Amino acid sequence: MNFPPVFVVSLARAVERRAKMRAQLDGLGIRAEFTDAVDGVTLDLSQYRDRLNTDYWRVLRGRELSRGEIGCYLSHYRVWQTVADSGEQCALVLEDDAILYDGFCDVVRGLQESPWVWDVVMLSGRKRRPIDKDLGEIADTGRRLVRYRVRVGGAVAYLITAAGAQKLLQYCREICAPVDWRYAEWWLNGLAFYFVSPFVARNAPVPSCIPAPRRLPRTFGEWLTARRLQFHSFQRRHYVRLTTSPQKRVKQ
Repeated sequence: MNFPPVFVVSLARAVERRAKMRAQLDGLGIRAEFTDAVDGVTLDLSQYRDRLNTDYWRVLRGRELSRGEIGCYLSHYRVWQTVADSGEQCALVLEDDAILYDGFCDVVRGLQESPWVWDVVMLSGRKRRPIDKDLGEIADTGRRLVRYRVRVGGAVAYLITAAGAQKLLQYCREICAPVDWRYAEWWLNGLAFYFVSPFVARNAPVPSCIPAPRRLPRTFGEWLTARRLQFHSFQRRHYVRLTTSPQKRVKQ
């Protein structure tokens, strides 16, 4: 099966990171399109005034939603728009600091042939979590397709279908949290969201292009609001876990 289209999210000024990523992909025989990420340093926030809700993240997590995080969010959002409009079955999205493990390409091809319906499959992560659903091995690769019980952050490497991209364009229009937090809320956004276990990619140990966010003060009332929001999310996640099951593709 042909390899899906590949989009690498990368700042135009990150020349060294781009060169390393291109060399890695060339070594694997992967052709990719490098898309210029939205640079938070030069970002005109006034263009997105109708979509920004920075108070949500301040209340929920007690820190700012930085310009770099907003730029990263918009960068992935633009890629989703491209995928949704492409007519392709799915696409592979990478960030320019991704390290791809041995067998990466076999896993991607295996997921394209998977009998299971999925919108997003995360290929990378820092550590594994307790498994909620185990859908079995991915095409004799030694990796398994699973759903974890809790949120797993990160957006360094993931597969996404055109249908999944369309759902995220609607759910993620409001910019209120980092993109890797927002798109992974499968119990709220309705996506069939799964993970490869063990992961087949990770972030390279290089400094982030996004500066560390500042801590911001919250009132006691805001702290209580955050606890309420988190409890609602917890309840919803467990309800969805217990009432939804993975679906298999309808054979043509």
